[in-house]
Amino acid sequence: MQTVKRLTIAIIGMTDTVTSEIRMAWFHAQIGLEGPYSASFIESEDALKFAAAIIDVRYEADVMLRLTEQLDEEAIPYLFFVPETVIDSEPGPFVLSARSEDIENIVSALMAQGGGIRH
Repeated sequence: MQTVKRLTIAIIGMTDTVTSEIRMAWFHAQIGLEGPYSASFIESEDALKFAAAIIDVRYEADVMLRLTEQLDEEAIPYLFFVPETVIDSEPGPFVLSARSEDIENIVSALMAQGGGIRH
């Protein structure tokens, strides 16, 4: 029997970021979501042990800059997302939701960075 290794992505965002519906949809897409983690958690050395990250756009610019510098240093692919709960008009390019097209958009963009996602 062959085992399938699931892709794991860290969510760096506010506590209202991931609903049970979102987590279940990503689970069915064979992608594990970790978190949501706060920006301060990611600053610890033990925290940078995931394949990729998606970051909530609601963080202040200085916080995002620190996060992206840390992720760049570790060669961890990342992108920013707009939480589904804050969208009241056209969605941005990356939306964290249960829709398969949103899941595919995020994973494709992460895979395109630097030759793919580490496992």
